[in-house]
Amino acid sequence: MKDYKYYIFDQGNVILDINPQLTLDALSELIDPQKKELVTASDLLGGCDNQFVTDYMLGNVTTEQFVDYLMSIMCAGTTRQQVKMAWNALILDIPSDRLKALLKLRSMGKKTFMLSNTNEEHVRRVVEKCFGGKRENMESYFDGLFLSHEMHLCKPDDEIFQAVINAAGIAVEDALFIDDLGKNVEAGRRNGIDSMLSVGGSWIKELGL
Repeated sequence: MKDYKYYIFDQGNVILDINPQLTLDALSELIDPQKKELVTASDLLGGCDNQFVTDYMLGNVTTEQFVDYLMSIMCAGTTRQQVKMAWNALILDIPSDRLKALLKLRSMGKKTFMLSNTNEEHVRRVVEKCFGGKRENMESYFDGLFLSHEMHLCKPDDEIFQAVINAAGIAVEDALFIDDLGKNVEAGRRNGIDSMLSVGGSWIKELGL
């Protein structure tokens, strides 16, 4: 494989192990049966067909506003903490070999970045569960974090790729983007970046780490 200088990683299903079905199941148990026709658990997690979820991913609404929205379709007696726990249920863990691979890349003089469609609450939970509650611990594995809710942009839009390229000073001919979704990989290539479809930690072997 080509020797790249810049490595841009997606988060979920690339660095972080996730299981979206856990959140779908947890939300399904809480949603008021009489309101299931208004929104399904799948709509909530999918985002693309639910503007409020998209707005949360883009940072256009706060976590508390998002929880207010979820509470409006939940069964009577559901607590805000239950809703947050259900929303975060998909977050599992980061295998140590992936963190070691990131550090190895950096020790080789490479620059590593995270580019993730995410939201404030999921990032808070990842930091809490995987990085000892300190964002600086997470940041220590990367030269930059590019998160949709902080940038008010999301993949696969060209704008977010151009923003990353410009902000990080990336030479696209020396960069590799790794994501678990084909549409995002196609977007990376469309913006001049070599892009790899990878699920889980398969990228470690692919990169010879």
